[in-house]
Amino acid sequence: MAKCFVTGGNGFVGSYIVRLLSDGNQDVTILKRETSNLDLLDGLPFKSVIGDVTDLKSLEKGVPDDTEWFFHNAAVMKDWGGKSQFFPVNVEGTRNVLEIIRQKDIPQLIHTSSTAVYGFPNIKEPLTENAPWNPMNTYQRSKAAAENLIKEYEENYGIKATMIRGPTILGKGDMFTGPQLIERIKNGNMFTFGGGNNRQSYAHAEDFAGCIILTAEKFDIAAGNAFNVTSFTCTFREILETIADEVNASKDFRNIPYAPSVALGSAAAGIYRAFHRKNSPLLTPFRAKLFGSTYIIDDTKACENLGYKPKWDLISTVQDMVQWGGTVKTR
Repeated sequence: MAKCFVTGGNGFVGSYIVRLLSDGNQDVTILKRETSNLDLLDGLPFKSVIGDVTDLKSLEKGVPDDTEWFFHNAAVMKDWGGKSQFFPVNVEGTRNVLEIIRQKDIPQLIHTSSTAVYGFPNIKEPLTENAPWNPMNTYQRSKAAAENLIKEYEENYGIKATMIRGPTILGKGDMFTGPQLIERIKNGNMFTFGGGNNRQSYAHAEDFAGCIILTAEKFDIAAGNAFNVTSFTCTFREILETIADEVNASKDFRNIPYAPSVALGSAAAGIYRAFHRKNSPLLTPFRAKLFGSTYIIDDTKACENLGYKPKWDLISTVQDMVQWGGTVKTR
């Protein structure tokens, strides 16, 4: 039994990490705030401490000294917002976690990162862990900055860490992408960007969390490495049509050519920024590239080195999304 500490344990991916650790009879403690909603953890055996990754003192007090596996999963993830919305948690929060790892000499840090660090190169070749980084928005830049911080602490203080990078994560518990797609398809206002024949990789949250735990179990192999994780690859149109079949909706999606959609998104974003609008425009360049670019992730490294095998495919993931997506209000 390993003593595990999880930040962001009550969130979408974090709840799967806690569930799988509990299923493996590990000793789990999560970091939560006074206002944290624990619905996704209902019925699971875990302990909790009050704190916040942005508050170093709360981490010093809350993280047990005998922690063996530290899962840093807390992050702000949105497709719109400035540096002040992302960097305090995603970067400075990671710095605080690293300080705790260093101070308490915790042997294993497993960091939830993202293929967002690669940006959207829109190429047909699968992206390996060595693909160039080109983050395009503040969220993506914050995830890249967090990984760079971890590398600095590895080099300067000898801490041992691994980074797990996932593409778009789907499944039960998702409050963002899946429910939005389902809602738009049901309402008949879903768009493709460039026809929707662009191939993209996706991961179910259970597969993603499962690989995260594999890195802890095989840390002697995983330490110092980054690993991509996927469940399946399909065209954007295929995932939309599969959702439409599941909810009995029309497959007659509207289309905007890819290049004009990026240009329109950039113009809308510029106007919103000029007027200091806090809410996001309907179309942003990030959304156009997220759904319109070719984005194939290569997870060979995780499969060959960790023994990772995805359990979820397109059909089962969409069924899980739809069963959940109709019961929540999208962000």
